[in-house]
Amino acid sequence: MSNQLPDRYNAADVESRIYKWWEEAGHFKAADQSKKPPFAIILPPPNVTGQLHMGHALDHTIQDLIVRWKRMSGFNTLWLPGTDHAGIATQTVVERELRKENKSRREMGREPFVEKVWEWKHQYGNRIYEQMRRLGDSCDWERATFTLDDGVSTAVRKVFVDLYKRNMIYRGTRLVNWSGPLETAISDLEVEHKETKGTLYHIAYSVDGDPSTKLVVATTRPETMLGDTAVAVHPEDERYKKLIGRRVKLPLTDRTIPIVADTYVDKEFGTGVVKITPAHDFNDYQVGVRHKLEMINILNKNGTLNENAGRFNGLKVQEARKQVLAALKEAELVVKKSPMFIRWAIARVPVRWSSRF
Repeated sequence: MSNQLPDRYNAADVESRIYKWWEEAGHFKAADQSKKPPFAIILPPPNVTGQLHMGHALDHTIQDLIVRWKRMSGFNTLWLPGTDHAGIATQTVVERELRKENKSRREMGREPFVEKVWEWKHQYGNRIYEQMRRLGDSCDWERATFTLDDGVSTAVRKVFVDLYKRNMIYRGTRLVNWSGPLETAISDLEVEHKETKGTLYHIAYSVDGDPSTKLVVATTRPETMLGDTAVAVHPEDERYKKLIGRRVKLPLTDRTIPIVADTYVDKEFGTGVVKITPAHDFNDYQVGVRHKLEMINILNKNGTLNENAGRFNGLKVQEARKQVLAALKEAELVVKKSPMFIRWAIARVPVRWSSRF
């Protein structure tokens, strides 16, 4: 019989019918004109590129509980839904699809590529809203907002311009997480650190004017020495006190760099001498700021070495490392090498590799 009760609960059928009735009846809408006390929650927008996960489910459940309680308590309640453009992740996804067609964003040009991104957003962006409905989120869907909608973008620009006029936004040379394949900065939230097996190389730097006196530094990334602007020792390290203020010859270059004293150096680690490359290491950057050191960037936007790397200009990082080591060994400047676990910063977005500069 058609009116017979089913022998088991069908959540997909029951919940979707009830939710559709809730939404069509306008039970989730906030009234523009109301004498009720207002209560509003802005949903932290999920990335438009992905799907909801357990973290969203937990977060949305808590918000929905509060919103429904306030609504039933007589408040003019607004739960504002939205999604985030997640520019870098979206770009990555769209570029991956383009590669399947043997196309690239550079071949397409900026405007056609942006159009392709918007096309992708319109095609796949609404799946998050459908998932939120499936969870039972009691949002005011007529007010759904995307972070690149005109009104939202205008508001953000106005805030930034106002802050700039009040001298609360400034520009300066700072170190960032940089993705070579994407050629853009990525936030700390988009980076995870992983340990891998690597090698610690001990390299000799000759004291300028006294070739017989050498300072031995240890590094896991010998190619970055091309951007060194100092070597550092601990100010209380008796082995090197007399050398503070003098200069050393930077191997494979025609530059000399100063020997500085800084408490950042661990006297007990390695030789107690640290190469300082302010443009390629966050700790070195802080040392560089304290000692007003020059910051030499040796990387192009795509992650290859630039003209500051001299004869290694144009090489990819891994190839540059091989050639730098070969040149150092030929000059008999590699004192020793030893195995060591290395902590790398890896982009969370699905790219092949990332580097910092």
